[in-house]
Amino acid sequence: MVRIAVIGCGLMGTKIAGDMAYHGHRVKIYDHNPAALDVFYHNLADDKEELKNEGLMTHPNFLGQVLCMSRLEETVIDAEFIFEAVIDDLQIKQDLFESVSHLCSPTAVIGSNTLYLDMNKIIEKAAYKERILGLRFLHPVYTIPEVEITATKFTTSQNVEKVRHLLERIGKTLFFRSGQEPLILSEEQIESRKQARREQLRRQRGLMGIPEVYIPQLGHNGNLSPPQDDDLASVNDRDCAICMDRQRDCLLCPCHHMITCMECAKSLLNRKDFCPICRKDITEIIRVFHS
Repeated sequence: MVRIAVIGCGLMGTKIAGDMAYHGHRVKIYDHNPAALDVFYHNLADDKEELKNEGLMTHPNFLGQVLCMSRLEETVIDAEFIFEAVIDDLQIKQDLFESVSHLCSPTAVIGSNTLYLDMNKIIEKAAYKERILGLRFLHPVYTIPEVEITATKFTTSQNVEKVRHLLERIGKTLFFRSGQEPLILSEEQIESRKQARREQLRRQRGLMGIPEVYIPQLGHNGNLSPPQDDDLASVNDRDCAICMDRQRDCLLCPCHHMITCMECAKSLLNRKDFCPICRKDITEIIRVFHS
């Protein structure tokens, strides 16, 4: 399990978060607009239903956990990879990258899903520029394996390699932009890729009888999702989703989700925030004592 942060709850942000969660990673997603967060789970459910209807989903649920966060710092503080997917406005992205780069770990890799903006201008005010790069997921994210990478003049090969390793494990392939224009797939190209994935899934069912979590084969060995074993589940159930330091030891009411430690739950309640799992109001906290 890798700790992922996604900034921006629009079309691309939702699909990036969903794709990462589908492959077993823990995702925190942030948007400055509470209304966008409120409809996030609905949009995620629509994506899942569409994938099932098109025969492109082999597992009934996302394997990883997705948490909606209302504070940027809590979203990125423990993230290993951060994917930004906000509106393509230079000033907005510059300010965001300045904030994120100071709030997150110095080793976290940060990618921007920009279409046309100059990455070197986006990162002008950012800290630790060597770990920042352009990473544009092609639409529709779940079924298109290519991810366009744009290195800045500061980006190191070590950080490119980190991204490559993460994305190959979920069936993605990095390619560098050729020229000034981004690659935009036609409807025919998108349908061709979807059909290729359907065929791969059909062959898998025929050969193995029972479908398992599957990622398109793209010439490398990273085409199995992280196992959802007991050890992974126990780690997910033990650590507070916000601070990642203390043990989960309380229930949020009335939803009864056990997702945070008591200290972080009090913070959510005091600032009238929502449950990170279901976005319901928190009216009470019940302490849980572990044996």
